[in-house]
Amino acid sequence: MIKTMFTSRKKTTLTSLLVTLFFVFSGTFSGTAFAQWENLPGKAKEIAAGGDSTASVWVLGENNSAYKWNENSFSWEDFGGKGDLIAVTNQGRPWVVNNKQIYRLRGRTWQSMPGKATAIAAGGGTVWVLGENKTAFKWNDEAFSWEEFGGNADLIAVDSNGIPWVVNNKQIYRLRGRNWQSMPGKATAIAAGGGTVWVIGENGQVYQWNDQAFEWMNKGGKASKIAVTPQGVPWVLQDGGTQIYRLRGTM
Repeated sequence: MIKTMFTSRKKTTLTSLLVTLFFVFSGTFSGTAFAQWENLPGKAKEIAAGGDSTASVWVLGENNSAYKWNENSFSWEDFGGKGDLIAVTNQGRPWVVNNKQIYRLRGRTWQSMPGKATAIAAGGGTVWVLGENKTAFKWNDEAFSWEEFGGNADLIAVDSNGIPWVVNNKQIYRLRGRNWQSMPGKATAIAAGGGTVWVIGENGQVYQWNDQAFEWMNKGGKASKIAVTPQGVPWVLQDGGTQIYRLRGTM
């Protein structure tokens, strides 16, 4: 039954929304006066980004199907499938979790993978999940299995160096060797890409990690979910809603 759900592929827009609007949200820290957030067409429940030099942004629509952003047509392309969670690798390949079952896209077919997951992320040529016991696992393609790295978390992101960052009960950690390092701040969502790490804070605003200052920089906005492209550009889902935005620079 799963295979039949992961077979359709058609080009479509998620909604008939065709007008691009710009919204300006205030920021408060590290000299950020405000950021411009561009409202994109469509609605989504989950969002993820990956790719090496070219951004590959995917969402799970309101119908749980996987869609890929097409900048040329300024619309979303439907790749079918069903998912609750999504991640995108350096090759721009989406992985999804549907009812804890894991799949990855192989050409136009969704391949069932071993294991079960409650969260998934990709970056730096690696794919990670949080298992049913909330422990972090890294995918080993040669062994075709998951390698356990311990920890206990609710959310996960993977930076450009393949280092996982997790959120456990809003507390943030990153893996240093085999140890999990506690980081400042609290988060309700986390993502990484392009050498940057971003979170949604408890106040619903968007923050970027500054490793030199060892602190989070407020980029304003109000969001509930976040993804980051290879260029370090965050895409978010609006706080309390399903509208899609991307950051268009800061001032």
